[in-house]
Amino acid sequence: MAKFRRNSRGEVRVSIDAFRGCKIIDTRAYYRFDNDRWLAGKQDVGLAFERYRVLADAILALGEGLRHKAFCAPRRANGREQ
Repeated sequence: MAKFRRNSRGEVRVSIDAFRGCKIIDTRAYYRFDNDRWLAGKQDVGLAFERYRVLADAILALGEGLRHKAFCAPRRANGREQ
């Protein structure tokens, strides 16, 4: 599982799950309920596991587009923005 902070009250989690007997990549927002419990949001995005490469390529293309339009700075090798 991978996760990243969405805002001060939530995070996004990406995991491998099963749906109707098929492996899927599940992306779902979670929010903090009462300081120690996380609850899943109502909507998620499920993608067939076999489509992983398409998803990865789309994210890389998005990053290149954002950098080209100067919406975000490129990252250095240590993971920090330049």
